[in-house]
Amino acid sequence: MKLTVLMLSLCVATVMAQAPSAELSYAAGRDAPIDDRAIVTLARMTDFLKMLNTFRISSESSRDEIVDTDMKVQKNASNVMSVRLPDRLHAHVRGDDRDLEFFYNGRTLTVFSREKNYYASTPAPPTISRTLDATRARYGIVMPLADFIQMAAGEDFKQSIVGAGHIGTSRIDGVECDHLAIRQADVDWQVWIEKGATPLPRKLVITTKNQPTQPQYVATLEWDLSPGIDDSLFTFVPPPNAVRIMFARTKNRDESPANP
Repeated sequence: MKLTVLMLSLCVATVMAQAPSAELSYAAGRDAPIDDRAIVTLARMTDFLKMLNTFRISSESSRDEIVDTDMKVQKNASNVMSVRLPDRLHAHVRGDDRDLEFFYNGRTLTVFSREKNYYASTPAPPTISRTLDATRARYGIVMPLADFIQMAAGEDFKQSIVGAGHIGTSRIDGVECDHLAIRQADVDWQVWIEKGATPLPRKLVITTKNQPTQPQYVATLEWDLSPGIDDSLFTFVPPPNAVRIMFARTKNRDESPANP
């Protein structure tokens, strides 16, 4: 198939808007109170996520999109993410203005636009966590719920917290949860964590503070901890007449071959 060189601006822009990341560093001079109970609850969640090997997350999400400079409109999407750590991932995002699939098999990452019948592929690092970091840095692509996947892969984000509070108890889809509020450098986020033996995140709200309108991303999550997943799900097979295009790279990218 002839390689068509195009900019994958549609995929990059929509994925970035779809799932803003809560992974940010400290802001100097912006210390806020940190509630020990909130940190303990977060630690229970992250420790539990690190025990997972194969799982599926289904979510319903909404995000604020800015139009006419300062007006917010809400866009909705359904996401299904299948993960087999350390090196298999498939995601399907179906929303108001996109229908995207992500395939990662430990060697290659492919993003496929069902609507346009376009796809782009790139060599990828050998683990999900490194691949998520590399695609964010090189192409500006942030996969849905990437932070939770990286927590399951063993990454620790607590050092970037500048404020944390335990708001109380709430029920999400009939599940009793601890409601936490977290502050980081440029985002405030809330997470509802299931009480009991399976402290899974059940709802997430991220508020982006470095934009004047402070847009929000909201997602409710359902977890399947013993899904039946065939290995073929993680490898992309181009459908008839699909057109291969190139990822658009972000500026100031790391060109090292060791970090594809």
